[in-house]
Amino acid sequence: MIRIVTSLVIALALLSSPLPAAEASLPKPSQSWIEVRTANFRFFSSAGRTATRRVAVDLEELRAVLAELTDYDLQSPVPTFIYVFKSDRSFLPYKTLYQGRPAAVSGYFIAGDDANYIAINADAPDASAVIYHEYVHYVANNNMWYLPVWFSEGLAEFYESFEVSGNNVYIGRPVLRHLRLLRGTTPIPLDQLFAVDRDSELYNEADRKGGFYAQSWALVHYLLLGNEDRRQQLGLYLEMVRNGVSENEAFADAFSTEYDALATELRAHLRSLQLPWIETKAEIDIDKNLEIRTMSYADVLYRLGDLLGNQHLSRPERRAYFEAAAEADPSHGASLSSLAVEAERMADWETAHALHKRASAASPGDPLVLYRWGTYLSCRGGNHERTAEILTRSAELDPSFAPVWASLANSYADAGVTSEAAVEAARIAHSMRPSDISAARDLVRLYLRLDRRQEAVSVIEDSLRSDRRIQAQAWVLVIQQDLLQARELLQDQRPTEAMKRLDLAEQIVDRSMNPEVARQNIEWTRRSIVDHQAAALFDRAQELYSVDDLDAARDLLEQALALSEDGLVASSSRQLLDIIDHPERPTVAPVSTFSLSPTPSEIEELNQLIVSREFNTALEYLEGMRNRVGNERQEWLDNRIRQIRRTVDYNRYVDEYNGAIDYFNQKQYGEAVKVLEALLKTLPEGRESESARALLNDALEAQK
Repeated sequence: MIRIVTSLVIALALLSSPLPAAEASLPKPSQSWIEVRTANFRFFSSAGRTATRRVAVDLEELRAVLAELTDYDLQSPVPTFIYVFKSDRSFLPYKTLYQGRPAAVSGYFIAGDDANYIAINADAPDASAVIYHEYVHYVANNNMWYLPVWFSEGLAEFYESFEVSGNNVYIGRPVLRHLRLLRGTTPIPLDQLFAVDRDSELYNEADRKGGFYAQSWALVHYLLLGNEDRRQQLGLYLEMVRNGVSENEAFADAFSTEYDALATELRAHLRSLQLPWIETKAEIDIDKNLEIRTMSYADVLYRLGDLLGNQHLSRPERRAYFEAAAEADPSHGASLSSLAVEAERMADWETAHALHKRASAASPGDPLVLYRWGTYLSCRGGNHERTAEILTRSAELDPSFAPVWASLANSYADAGVTSEAAVEAARIAHSMRPSDISAARDLVRLYLRLDRRQEAVSVIEDSLRSDRRIQAQAWVLVIQQDLLQARELLQDQRPTEAMKRLDLAEQIVDRSMNPEVARQNIEWTRRSIVDHQAAALFDRAQELYSVDDLDAARDLLEQALALSEDGLVASSSRQLLDIIDHPERPTVAPVSTFSLSPTPSEIEELNQLIVSREFNTALEYLEGMRNRVGNERQEWLDNRIRQIRRTVDYNRYVDEYNGAIDYFNQKQYGEAVKVLEALLKTLPEGRESESARALLNDALEAQK
């Protein structure tokens, strides 16, 4: 049963929303802070050694139990920093905000881009429960990365009653405060509970959130321990949500009941004389030795500014902390690096560049400083070799830090590098953060450049399914690679294999972002292959005709017509057949000068231009050919010209849209807005414009 419960731990995601500027309340230099390291955690504490030791031991015990009883990876791809404040008063300036005011919390968890953060009030009467609650969110974030809010908080509350007594472990004991509240209030309708998000009043307002937490706990308790059938259905529900099914639809399909019916079952569960819980044995052997050091004032300022800066509700006062840290210690590399990131956010590239250089010179052995410096150079289009050198050095210093591998892979992908080293960096980044869409997309791009198609497809199917829009874009990349390979196979005189590659592309065309355009490109390439084969037959037939081997020439011409019933090859083949079958008729041109246009060599040259993505040159080439042929051949050429122009337009859209996504992922929202606004001016209404407009709205919201 312990495996059943812990297998349902899934990650918390906090809502991002902007706030007006606020003044910083800097700690006094006289305040005492210590850094404490255990075997698995790193704490920054103003609560003193005794209180910090208690929190540290509690956390190590919970981790040890999860390590023994589950197969979860408890190592995070980014570091986890735990802040322990000595009192609610000292905690107050660093609490998350709701509607501009500190939230009524005793602790919180944040999954940041480069680190995880847990912050708690050590003086709270339920300090141990708070650290258990937040650690469950931490474990969830490492292993499964989405969850409805009610289940995320209900599961964390489920673990609050965790207790170790000797070798006995207790999980899921009834939470008496929740039971008292539920038995004295009207329950929240389940359809409303399921609809709660991180911005809802039920989740944030102090006088209402108690009911939300209590009922979320009760429902999770019932679904996990109260009914075996419902527990199985819960697993199906979560899997459907993971695959992008709406919560209402997933509920109806998985539980096969109405919200009110499930609420009736829940009330019956809570009326039980004795609620169940999990009791099991575990060998708990933890290292209780603590590595303790006194933090410098610059370190304290930097760490508190870092905590504020990573709250999903923007805290602009963070900058004052970094500036004060740099003033207290001008060689404090981490603070200088953070100020460089602040300059990047303001698009002050000159200041950012100078601060990154100062930071890396001050702390050449700090992997975070080097990671930020290399990522900045990558985003700004710096020298790729130098960028790769800096990021590789950062990865060597801390190979467990996933973001540096992702940044290294992205720099390779953007620079057009095709190498096993690039793929390995992307593979490591993806393996450490399977839910990171950007890392998955870079791995797909690099796999395709090496034509490792099946590996790319596996990543798309497994890791991009949570975002159908990104997944559809990735299928476009696969189709483009299939078309490229088909054309290269044709150039190598392997038309049969080229056709097989097109068959693979055709199997996924309906999954791509614009199936009609993709289907047209596939058909165009297929037609080119057929024309190439037919043109070769025609060319050989003409040679046979010139030596009076008319039967053999006729046979080849009929084969050419079987391949291509219309177009230039068909028209030319019919003309030559007519000459063979009716030698008495006058010809339009002497047989000795009769030739196919375009010739096989011209088709090959055109294909080479397309493979090289020199579409404008290809258009010029076709326009010139158009002026040479007769009127009966204009339609074929006009179709080819229209197809290339559509390809040019669509490729431009894909490139600019992907560029906007890269800006968005790098938090350069202003640049993303510029690209998308310009792109939308050129797009007709349709799926592409809808996708671009949705991303533009996200970028504008994130900019606030």
